[in-house]
Amino acid sequence: MNKSTQILSGNFAKSEGNKGNFTGYNAKGEKIFIHKALMEGLGIKADKDFKPFYAVIGVREIATRDENGELTTTLVKRLQALSVFKTDVELINAVNSDAVLEIKAKAALKTEATTAGLTESALNALMSASV
Repeated sequence: MNKSTQILSGNFAKSEGNKGNFTGYNAKGEKIFIHKALMEGLGIKADKDFKPFYAVIGVREIATRDENGELTTTLVKRLQALSVFKTDVELINAVNSDAVLEIKAKAALKTEATTAGLTESALNALMSASV
């Protein structure tokens, strides 16, 4: 299950052959993998640019690599950022967006049904069957 967190510290990978991804840590000390592209979207391109930000995180399975760097069929679980946000308000809006859309869709349907002259019982039946 996905959850929201604040990334308080971390650094970009610097080892030879890495892709420049970021390892972040939250207040619980959880290690969170963050793709380089997500960090660039926040305007954080180097360790010196870092400032705390917010993320929706989840566990994903990834393939491991052998001693030659080739992908194997062995999978491991990794905690990673699925999306990142500059502010807590942006994160909250994004997390709630699906529920807000459903509420707005039901409100619009109710308005249209009332305008079309549906009875209260027909409107209630329509609302319980919609969205």
